[in-house]
Amino acid sequence: MSSTAIGDGPPVEASARDGAVDGAVEGVSVQRVVVWRHGQTTWNAIGRFQGQADPPLDRVGQEQSRVAAGYLAVDPPDLILTSDLQRAASTAQALTRLIERPVRIEPRLREIELGAWQGLTRDEVAATYPEQYADWLDGRPPVDRGGESRAQLDARVMAALADIEVDHVLLVTHGGTARSIIETLLGLSHAGRWLAVLGNCQWSELQRYPGGWQLRAHNLAAPSETMLRPAGLRPDQVGDADVVADGLLPDGSTDDTALDDTALDDAGVGR
Repeated sequence: MSSTAIGDGPPVEASARDGAVDGAVEGVSVQRVVVWRHGQTTWNAIGRFQGQADPPLDRVGQEQSRVAAGYLAVDPPDLILTSDLQRAASTAQALTRLIERPVRIEPRLREIELGAWQGLTRDEVAATYPEQYADWLDGRPPVDRGGESRAQLDARVMAALADIEVDHVLLVTHGGTARSIIETLLGLSHAGRWLAVLGNCQWSELQRYPGGWQLRAHNLAAPSETMLRPAGLRPDQVGDADVVADGLLPDGSTDDTALDDTALDDAGVGR
């Protein structure tokens, strides 16, 4: 794990292949994207697969949202887009209390539909669908799980991005959806586990350059209220310890604390 400040430091070494973008990214004109995962929910706390179920933020998630919003308000986007699920919409509301920016409810930013797994815990999935669970742990799409495929998820989130007409957007969304957005913009293959999953109420920043997209920061977090930036300071005026970020992990590995009952595949545990 490494520490970094939000702002204009060197970008994380991940970018679209040779400046090219996949067909799924064609038509996307936005220049800067902040992807913010919702705060902790009652189901996150017990490791239950959420998918498109709609549990609320718990008290921890409400506080996470409030504190993270203090960071994000320093560099406000032109537009906030949020999933219509209440865990994302409530997280977005914490930011809109601080800044006057337009907010759009966008159902296409929902989490992936999980079919038979939705509402089950990891242990329940492992016991009931052991072969599917083994595939998922190995990074393969679970066969016969139902719900959405990764390709379907990618298609709907890229369609949502293609409808954005501002330069700088903040997307309030979910773990699996965040992964889809980031990896698709960067042109990363679905075959590998390229990135550490976004923790609850953590965010990543992507910037478009003439050669393609770059991931400038990943898994940024507001570690505590006492470390909030004073009002009016730019992100690059703050020391390195102010925002904690999980670096890129080539094999997708991370510790249980960072994982926070989520996983790197599209299954969306607790997301």
